[in-house]
Amino acid sequence: MDVTVNKKLQDLWKLQQIDNKADQLRAVLGELPMEVADLEDDIAGLETRLEHIQEEIDGYNTEISAKKNSIKDFQAAIAKYDEQLNHIKNSREYEAIDKEKEIAGLEILSAEKKIKDFTAQIEMKNEVLTETQNSLDSRKADLDYKKKELTEIEKENEEEINKLMKDREGALKKLDDRYKRAYERIRNNMKNGVAVAPIVRSSCGGCFAKVPPQRHSDIRAHIRIIDCEHCGRILVDEAISGIAAFDPEKEAKPTRRKMRLSKK
Repeated sequence: MDVTVNKKLQDLWKLQQIDNKADQLRAVLGELPMEVADLEDDIAGLETRLEHIQEEIDGYNTEISAKKNSIKDFQAAIAKYDEQLNHIKNSREYEAIDKEKEIAGLEILSAEKKIKDFTAQIEMKNEVLTETQNSLDSRKADLDYKKKELTEIEKENEEEINKLMKDREGALKKLDDRYKRAYERIRNNMKNGVAVAPIVRSSCGGCFAKVPPQRHSDIRAHIRIIDCEHCGRILVDEAISGIAAFDPEKEAKPTRRKMRLSKK
């Protein structure tokens, strides 16, 4: 039974070491994947904004074109009214035609004002369009650089990560399904991905909580697999982890020796 538990602990510790190495390699990428994703989102947003601005500009140009055509129509109407005034027969008819001519003139003035307003809007939108395009070009340049950097780092680590993944598959095959599920569950619940922690200085190497002496003794005995009472990580002793145990007596002796020497 002791040998079986000992072997299970060794297999769990080996799996954790493989995952630690893989995590370290992935950490080399740092924030690059997130930065690339953020830049891609920014670029998509800027491209959408450019489309909307261009649609607005196109809309203003359409309005300007319509107003120019309207002005031509009113100018043609005025020319027609002028021709009619040359053949007027009475004052009532004159006033009616003159009124129509005046209305047409006001419509022309209104259309010209609208054209002026739309032109000003187009100028403003073009400025925003240029600024947005510059931002888009800058983001695209940043994205190209970040992607290239990310690809280079991934390429450098790809071979080693693939090897670690094969080693991981081999380590998982040595574990019972129950321990596989427990390991993955604990690992997924921990921010640092550590599911199996060594005892360091009589404390859990994961959460640094003190391990009670009796519990520490049971862990050393390899009678059963024991977890940390505080964080739930599987605990292994120095025999499994290879990390030397902390001995308070050994740590204290040099100090006492120095004290004796100082008394002499």
